[in-house]
Amino acid sequence: MFKAKFSRGLGRRSIAIIGVALSLATGTAFGQETLRAAHSSNPGQSVYIYWEELAKRVNAQPQAKLKIQVFASGQLGADEQIIQGIKAGTIHMGSASNGNMGSTTDAYFWMDLPHVFKTRDSALRALDDPYVKSYLENKVRNDARAVILGNIEVGGFRILANRKKEIKVPVDTKGLKFRSLPSPVDRALWEAWGATPSPLPWSETFVSLEQGVIDGVNLQPQALVGFKFDEIVKYGTMTNTLMAFHVALMSAQAWDKLGPEQRAIITTAANEALRVANEADRRDEDKFVKQMEARGIKFYRPTAAEGKMWSDAARGIWPKFDDKVNKEVLNRVVSAQGS
Repeated sequence: MFKAKFSRGLGRRSIAIIGVALSLATGTAFGQETLRAAHSSNPGQSVYIYWEELAKRVNAQPQAKLKIQVFASGQLGADEQIIQGIKAGTIHMGSASNGNMGSTTDAYFWMDLPHVFKTRDSALRALDDPYVKSYLENKVRNDARAVILGNIEVGGFRILANRKKEIKVPVDTKGLKFRSLPSPVDRALWEAWGATPSPLPWSETFVSLEQGVIDGVNLQPQALVGFKFDEIVKYGTMTNTLMAFHVALMSAQAWDKLGPEQRAIITTAANEALRVANEADRRDEDKFVKQMEARGIKFYRPTAAEGKMWSDAARGIWPKFDDKVNKEVLNRVVSAQGS
């Protein structure tokens, strides 16, 4: 019965999404251009904050003759649907996680590699490196027909959380099952650490952890708290292995129609919105960790020597994906972050 109900709901949702998308040709009212922005995040999250801040700033400048209308919380579909809509020109602006960008471009595949980033600040330095920035902008424009507006921080580093025991070094994961992504990189990472990867769709992850089908997950603090995993897990290890971003985009077709002043207004607003969203995201990371500690979750922060064990094992899988990664870009990302 659930499947039938879900299918009917999905059918109605798809029809609604298609109906809205078909109406997304740029509208003009009283000389004002309306741009539709779409994302999948909820109130309070950095991506939601970003688009609200960007729209507020652009809409407050009548000389721009632009209005940004934001469709939040997946109203126009999930990340993959949004970036496909941007590529087709039916959605003007939107964002998707670097992982979901893979449905239209492999420009961000290198970001799936473990321990590619050292800190939040060094990650931003790498993304601002002239060579890396130029590569991403050109690749995304060619592959996804989109212009990059910014890279939104979404939760910082993932935490290795489990319900069984304290984990200090990779060998401690032996015998434990962790939910893995449907990615060869993620599977290789778990195996390198000694854990057993269990590929699971996101919709089954909470129940599987609750029922003991898996022992742990690798998620940002925001996700652990937001999706109630903090009610199940008892231990967390700060391995500083993976950090994700949401890539804010604008359809190249829509961008190319704008005049120089309009582009300048959007660029300035996007930069200001990015600062506000990223600052909020960093505050939330600390808040959620403290909230989980108050619930009794025990967090372990590896020593420098232990941290090297995590990173050495993780980076050992990089050569397996040499044929999928632009090595010059990866080298610049590493060097831009310093020693």
